[in-house]
Amino acid sequence: MKKTKQSIIKDYILDQLKSGDLKKGDRILSENKLAEFFSVSRQTVRKAIYDLEKEGYLVTRRGSGTYVKSMKKDKENIGILTQSLTDYIFPFIVMGAEEILKNTKCKSFIGNAKNDPVVERETLERWMDLGLKGMIVDPVVSATKQANVTLLKEISEQIPTVIINSDLNIQHAGTLVLNDYDCGSFAAKKFIKLGHKRVAVIYKAVHKAANERANGFIDTIKEHKQILLYELPFHGQETSDEVFNLIMSLLSLPKNNIPTAIFCSNDLVAMQVIMAAKKLNLDIPDDISLIGFDDADFAQALEISTFRHPKQQFGEKAAQMLLKMIEENNNGKPEKIVEKAEFIERNSLIQKK
Repeated sequence: MKKTKQSIIKDYILDQLKSGDLKKGDRILSENKLAEFFSVSRQTVRKAIYDLEKEGYLVTRRGSGTYVKSMKKDKENIGILTQSLTDYIFPFIVMGAEEILKNTKCKSFIGNAKNDPVVERETLERWMDLGLKGMIVDPVVSATKQANVTLLKEISEQIPTVIINSDLNIQHAGTLVLNDYDCGSFAAKKFIKLGHKRVAVIYKAVHKAANERANGFIDTIKEHKQILLYELPFHGQETSDEVFNLIMSLLSLPKNNIPTAIFCSNDLVAMQVIMAAKKLNLDIPDDISLIGFDDADFAQALEISTFRHPKQQFGEKAAQMLLKMIEENNNGKPEKIVEKAEFIERNSLIQKK
């Protein structure tokens, strides 16, 4: 896949670091000179430099320039790579991991895969070239052939690695996940107990955890043949028009066919259901009972019944697992830990009359 101009500039600077042409404390070329050299805008250069600053390679001093950042020799570098860095549950996971690492000899590099397997691969490869001591990775598109499973297997054979939120069945990597399948099954049983006869599950098909949640829900519902089940997988981002239009189509069915209960693979999807229902003058929960997943910060305000992802504690646990693997020099069998997600019932559920 063709690299972006931003990635080309980043790789150029990193190659200078690896070759020794740039050393700690050296000033890199100015934004103007880099823009002229690569025939790009200064904005593109700034984005590349900003990424490298976030990853710990560079530091910008106002009025002076941008320099190769000095790393303390008594620190071991740890990479924390998430699907996204700026929104939803991911910042809390990073905060938890950093809370554990801050009092150790480890320094964390934070990476943002931007839900893109190409960006994820480039970041992982750069980090390996820099000799990181360990990694925590929340992989993107984990249920697809585009997932970087082979690369993660290679990395886990070389350095301690913990995979979170998706069980990729990597022998040498630690794994930290939730009981996703059980949660999906619980949601199905909840709807059945409330007397719903038409139900739906809406889930992100490219994410392994979302698939597990959906499978648990589907398997349990299919045990009850009298219940009509709608399965709505999607492949784009949860907040995209694709997902909203998918939900609108479902809720625009004839009145006697509309599902009276919907399970969503995460709270972002549940929020889209609420928006679509409002547009069609349908009420939550009178017309549609709703269950989400993750207990995002907006879930309480929207009164979404949901499963609570431990978020910050999850990051803490991942960091503890990684530190243990580093101390043991990656020997022994890596741990696989399945945490239970607590169900939080709010005013999005109703007994069907």
